[in-house]
Amino acid sequence: MKFDPNNESDFLKHPLFLKWIKAPNAELDRFWNAWVKKYPEKQSMMLRAKELSKSLMWKNKYAMEQERHEKMLDNLILFNSKWEHEQKIKEINHTKDSSKLKWWLATAASILLLGFLTLSYFESGKGSNNHEQEPVWITKAAAKGVKKIVHLPDGSAITLNSDSEIRYPSSFEKGRMVELKGQAFFEVVKNPDLPFSVQSGDLKTTVLGTSFDVSAYPDDQEFHVAVVTGKVKVDTENGVSTMITPEEATFYDTQKQSLTKGSYDYNHLIGWKERILKFYEEPYARVFERLSRWYNIGFEFEDGPGFVGKYSGEFKNESLENVLKGMQYSLGFDYEIKDGKVKIIKK
Repeated sequence: MKFDPNNESDFLKHPLFLKWIKAPNAELDRFWNAWVKKYPEKQSMMLRAKELSKSLMWKNKYAMEQERHEKMLDNLILFNSKWEHEQKIKEINHTKDSSKLKWWLATAASILLLGFLTLSYFESGKGSNNHEQEPVWITKAAAKGVKKIVHLPDGSAITLNSDSEIRYPSSFEKGRMVELKGQAFFEVVKNPDLPFSVQSGDLKTTVLGTSFDVSAYPDDQEFHVAVVTGKVKVDTENGVSTMITPEEATFYDTQKQSLTKGSYDYNHLIGWKERILKFYEEPYARVFERLSRWYNIGFEFEDGPGFVGKYSGEFKNESLENVLKGMQYSLGFDYEIKDGKVKIIKK
């Protein structure tokens, strides 16, 4: 916790920082979150170092192939692992030689980094007077039945729900703007100088640093933005805007192009993050559509899909068969699961 860097390159010599970039886990998250609280004035430096190492900045700026970029990080981690091993030896032997070895390994890691950047620079034939390349837009997707966590260049984290897609630039130097199709939960790093925006269909959501859920599947009639922490501004294409705070949500009717605001049920809108599937007075067409995304399966209806009324129910980490059995009693149908499809047979 005594780590006190002077510039971004100091982060790239720190073994725990490199491990955090390469293979983040809960322990490393806690370590660096605690570090930021102790040195808040150096948070922006850490974010720049994280962006430099994890995003495609090196690859774009120096025409570095992805394989070389990954190999460079692997070699840096290898050198720092040797450094960590040497530190353990130092504790046992208390020798002066170990201090010299520590200095050599740290220097070697810096030289390795500089060598890769320099080599790529000259191979690309680019001079220092060339204009900086525009950021490349990156697309990440979660297929049906899958949830995925995506880390952005500024350190923000996105959890994608099934059948969803996020697009974002490889660098946030010119602004923090992402595009969403589907549903995602956002945990945004605070930066008063660079607001964070999500464009999802007709909705634009803008924040400084907060956590919130956006659902905007292109085929859905209703989109929503639900806030967990912080404050969020929501704008529509037709000029309507509103501010929402924790425990509030906006609901956008894509057909009427109307925006309403109110409280929300966490399990219903955001419970998917904890594998909670909750229906609340939803038409059966909507219910089967959500089941199709959740379990990556299609539905066939022997006598047509028309079920009268609406359905409510809640399931936590349940199999498709258990969900269907729960619905079976209230709707009165039989079902057959075969070849990636569910055939619904009305009684």
